[in-house]
Amino acid sequence: MSLPLSKIRVLDFTHLLPGELCSTILGDLGAHITRVESLKPGLAQRLPPLVKGESLYYWSLHRNKERIALDLKNEKGIEIIHKLISQTDVILENFRPGVMSRLGVGYGKLRAYNKGLVYCSISGYGQNSSFSHRPGHDLNFQAESGVLNMIDLPDGKPLVTGLLVSDYMSATYAALSVVSALYEKERTGKGRHLDISMFHCALSTLNIAATGLLYTGQCMPEDSPAYRDALVSYNVYRCKDGRYLAVASLERPFWDIFCQRIERPDLLGRYPVGPHPELKEILADVIAKKTLLQWSEIFADSNCCVSPVNNLSEALDFLPTKERNMITHLSHPLLGKVPQLLSPIPFHAEVNSPAQAPADPAEGTAALLKHLGYSDVDIRQLSEEGIIPTPPG
Repeated sequence: MSLPLSKIRVLDFTHLLPGELCSTILGDLGAHITRVESLKPGLAQRLPPLVKGESLYYWSLHRNKERIALDLKNEKGIEIIHKLISQTDVILENFRPGVMSRLGVGYGKLRAYNKGLVYCSISGYGQNSSFSHRPGHDLNFQAESGVLNMIDLPDGKPLVTGLLVSDYMSATYAALSVVSALYEKERTGKGRHLDISMFHCALSTLNIAATGLLYTGQCMPEDSPAYRDALVSYNVYRCKDGRYLAVASLERPFWDIFCQRIERPDLLGRYPVGPHPELKEILADVIAKKTLLQWSEIFADSNCCVSPVNNLSEALDFLPTKERNMITHLSHPLLGKVPQLLSPIPFHAEVNSPAQAPADPAEGTAALLKHLGYSDVDIRQLSEEGIIPTPPG
């Protein structure tokens, strides 16, 4: 059985995580991805962890993609892109607004070649924002959107968690927008330009808090269910061995089971609705008397929303991870089998084939140009002019 996007062809100009992850999601849905890379290795190919000179960061994002390399500042390189557009359904790019247009591959130019083209731009603040040309990374967008303010250290300093909220949210929203635009194209025959803002994607994660503030004019109170550290029954507690237990027994039935499992039936009548510092201290003392393993055994099959705070290794070994086939293996010519996480979409079980590392961009470029009708002489000439990599052989 084929995957749902198996007939979709994507031309991927992205070079940063949000765009690269978006094309990976579309690729996991079956789309044929052709990456357009620069002639020199980009930043992602140099990021750690490095093994045998290869970036595992890079390869975690580029399974099952075709790679070509072009000098997009040369008219002949742009001419190749123009020839590809009639065979392309989707363009992905994450340059600052205006860059693609200056290169001659903006939406306004390319839609003349293909009226059904879905063109997705991912940028920091959107194409038409007054901040559109301002640079930024995930940390900036978390800070400006208020996300970074949601988690802080005891001294009040915001905690940089390493969770790339705007990167992953914008990749997901971009992929959803692309699929929606393709569905629209089926009905109308027309494409569109999709404008994804990383700042706004980060901001969207605070929709509950924003609704409260916008309606009442006040920040979220500490007894709100969404408040980050106030609720007794929705918190993390330190265990005897220094590990942590996550307690999310918000509903009364869950709270009752929780109290029975920690052998404190006297707390059954103290079901917490708002913040209760004294009750929180009692629970902290109770949880601190046993190790995480002991508590995990006590709460096994308890059905009251209590979980161990796993590290990544434990999460990858977690039963639901294994049962849902979340791990695939990329076949790489130098590294061999490279295990990696798949996108959490419900189609992988239908097509269970190993992922492949894209061929060298020189090889991919030569093959693509031959498909477009370029002769060996043409290809050698483009290589000598520095527009494409030196063909293999």
